[in-house]
Amino acid sequence: MEETKTYSVSEINSIVKQLLTGPDILRNIWIQGEISNYSKSHQGHIYFNLKDPKSLIACTFFSYSNGRYKGKPLENGMEIKAFGAISVYEPRGQYNLNISKVEELGQGDLLLQIEELKRKLAAQGVFDPERKRKLPAFPWRIGVATSPTGAAIEDIIRISKQRFPNIDILISPCLVQGDGAPESIISAIKQLNDPKWDVDLIIAGRGGGSTEDLMAFNDEKVVLAFAQSRVPIISAVGHQIDSVLSDLAADHFAPTPTAAAEMAVPEMELVESGLSEFEVRLKTALKNQANNLKEKLRILTNNKTFLDPKSMLNDRILQLDEINSRIHLLGKNYLMSAQNKFNPVSTGLITSFKTQLERKKKEFQLLSGKLEGFSPLGTLKRGYSVVRKKGKKVVTSPAQLEKEEELEVILAEGRIRVSYQGEI
Repeated sequence: MEETKTYSVSEINSIVKQLLTGPDILRNIWIQGEISNYSKSHQGHIYFNLKDPKSLIACTFFSYSNGRYKGKPLENGMEIKAFGAISVYEPRGQYNLNISKVEELGQGDLLLQIEELKRKLAAQGVFDPERKRKLPAFPWRIGVATSPTGAAIEDIIRISKQRFPNIDILISPCLVQGDGAPESIISAIKQLNDPKWDVDLIIAGRGGGSTEDLMAFNDEKVVLAFAQSRVPIISAVGHQIDSVLSDLAADHFAPTPTAAAEMAVPEMELVESGLSEFEVRLKTALKNQANNLKEKLRILTNNKTFLDPKSMLNDRILQLDEINSRIHLLGKNYLMSAQNKFNPVSTGLITSFKTQLERKKKEFQLLSGKLEGFSPLGTLKRGYSVVRKKGKKVVTSPAQLEKEEELEVILAEGRIRVSYQGEI
């Protein structure tokens, strides 16, 4: 049996390169697709993928070629036609399209769908800044919804424990790409929202990837799960360029899982340092306040009021006597001044008042005499009397009386009781 030859990796990559770069059909070819994972190096070289609904191919557009491109700036989601040759990068065994020119066609269907969903959810208020909550300053337990085997969970655990060794981390594993990823992510977030787990905040995401890899985090139900989370949530989808919709719906977002852990977990050394500084400042403030109060007490206790309170009272008594004397003197002076002003006219006024008073007295006496003549008492004095029944009703006729009825007779001087014996 002939022994099969064993090849090195470099030899295989070299053979593949010869096979792919040899045929004319692969050296001058147009490929149409949608741009994703776009990036540009400091040297001006452009790298991106061209994709259709089923596949993608890596592309390079070197600066010496893209410098001649005058069309609309290339960006993710743009639909283009690219002309170039298939090339193989042997160190990685990766083939790609080496582009020499580009013609733009429009915006890709995928990006249009994302933009349409973004507008729909924005109209519903899903992305409103007012509904976003602050992260707890000192969380004791954080929940993580991500793949249990990826680099993301390792980075979150490592950074969190470095910053705060006592932090409790609860992992809810889920798929982060592929057909079942949206449902898996939603289920993981719902589990971490269960009050029985007592989670203070949630980190949900993955460790980066292409635009296609991140599509689960643009799913409408996934975005709503972020927005409706009972617990404050951080979207930590490891991307560097494009933003996924879960970033907009979450309370906070971080470009990487590492950044999310740094955002969520306080650094214990800084916390301890801050507490120590606060303790020093508090002690200093209390000491200064105590010293200020002590000084105020010293000043008060040395005050004359405390040392000899009677002296202060005596001073006030003297002041009061002095004020009373001044008031008395001012009143006396005012009366004397008023009297002096009144004396020149007082004699004439008194004489006039006396004359008028005598005249009025005579007039009064005359009127009194006339009034006396009309008075009931005056009539009684002339020998008349008034007869009244017990009810004080004046009797004017015998017909008003009954025999033996007691009557009251009013005279000018006194009253008598009589019994009616009949008409005479």
